[in-house]
Amino acid sequence: MSTIKVDEVYGETDASAVNFPNKLKVGGLSAEQGYTASGSEPSSPSNGDYWWDTGNDKLYRYIDGGFKELSLASSAVWYGARALFLGGYTTEASANVNTIEYVAPASAGNATDFGDLTVARTDCDACSNGTRGLVMGGYGSSGSDVIDYVTTATTGNATDFGNLSEAKSNNSSLSDGTKGVDAGGYGFSSNGYLNVIEYVTIETTGNVTDFGDLLAGQRYMGAASSATRGLFAGGQGPSNVIQYITVATPGNAIDFGDLTVATQKQSGSSDATRALFCGGEASSRTNTIVYVTTANAGNATDFGDLTVSTEGHGNTNDDLYSVSGGGSTGSRTNVIDRVTIQTAGNAADFGDLSGSNQGLCATSGAAS
Repeated sequence: MSTIKVDEVYGETDASAVNFPNKLKVGGLSAEQGYTASGSEPSSPSNGDYWWDTGNDKLYRYIDGGFKELSLASSAVWYGARALFLGGYTTEASANVNTIEYVAPASAGNATDFGDLTVARTDCDACSNGTRGLVMGGYGSSGSDVIDYVTTATTGNATDFGNLSEAKSNNSSLSDGTKGVDAGGYGFSSNGYLNVIEYVTIETTGNVTDFGDLLAGQRYMGAASSATRGLFAGGQGPSNVIQYITVATPGNAIDFGDLTVATQKQSGSSDATRALFCGGEASSRTNTIVYVTTANAGNATDFGDLTVSTEGHGNTNDDLYSVSGGGSTGSRTNVIDRVTIQTAGNAADFGDLSGSNQGLCATSGAAS
């Protein structure tokens, strides 16, 4: 194979540049790529034109008659092709369970056994760095401060990771792919709702470090995250407050906006740009799904509906789909629903958990 190396490109003189198609201009050692920066789609574009959407901080290129969104691959991936549902309280056992089971969000079907947690528990929460999944807190025979982990691609039992600052349940967890962050919950030592936010580095086993504080003591929040921001939505009350943190930078939560309706016991999932919050209790159990654009503070927008009105369910995602499993509709359910994260609309039935399960948590990671 031959290689051609060009050190400098000039026009007719050393001071003039050479223009190539698609707005690429080269002069000497510098190269400039032209683009349009605007809050609305440019008119009369040509194939190859770039558009920076200033309203949503997104880059597009005009290809085959339409603008296609471009994105950069990130090493900080907090989700994956295998979705895990962990813990909970099942009708079949009439008790808290240590069960872990999994599905592939891209392929509808029933859940398969994965392994067991180190402690049977319900009302816990989970997060992932795309390789390792963590389960934090929960209620067993008493409150738990235990953090477990699994390698999502390798079925088997969980291993002890470390401990939270105190035993808690109804807490909320999220990740940016590096840090695993846990917030709020009911503290069994404090005997009240916690405003504490704490974190671990997912690749390094150990106990939590203080991160900052929520706007107020809270439990029953839905949690979701991008590679930059973590969101906590709703909670005891119920509440309509959405608050956020920058996951890489410890500090206190900041107001983000409001849910469409004050809700508690909902669950959250998110891809790189959009966070969904579904189900929960408002004036009664609800099947509502709402969404926000994670990078843009503001109020939630209606997305669609779950197939059942449920609370206390687990919710997670891969890069395309969000799956929601279990919870209580008045009695415990085994239903798993699915939506396409970037396409607003109602959920479709996906399959079933192995048993009717409430108070479980969910996360996702690599399948191989």
